[in-house]
Amino acid sequence: METTGMEQDVRKRNHLTPEEKYQIFLEAVRSERNGGIGEVIRKYGIHSSDLTRIRRSVEEGAINTFKEKKSRKPKVSFETYKEKEEEVKRLEQIILEQAAEITLLKKRARSTYTRP
Repeated sequence: METTGMEQDVRKRNHLTPEEKYQIFLEAVRSERNGGIGEVIRKYGIHSSDLTRIRRSVEEGAINTFKEKKSRKPKVSFETYKEKEEEVKRLEQIILEQAAEITLLKKRARSTYTRP
């Protein structure tokens, strides 16, 4: 299969990992102060629109992270909550029954116990 010169000139799309995109973002922020953003773009072979998209993604991700309500309590589904609530009621009933049995046993023990 013969390739023409035009097919060889077509650039393959460079798929960057999230880690690489974050690294590009960091380097762009650092080089912004020096005015060297062009270096970052050339180094990674990306367009300025790609860099703008990466910046926007990082900013949106940071904002969304701060918007999330964080709770120390684990989130539990309503069904799981109801199951646990029923289990607590069942266990409380067992405790009450055992407490009543202990009380009866103590009374019997006192009445049958004779002092020497």
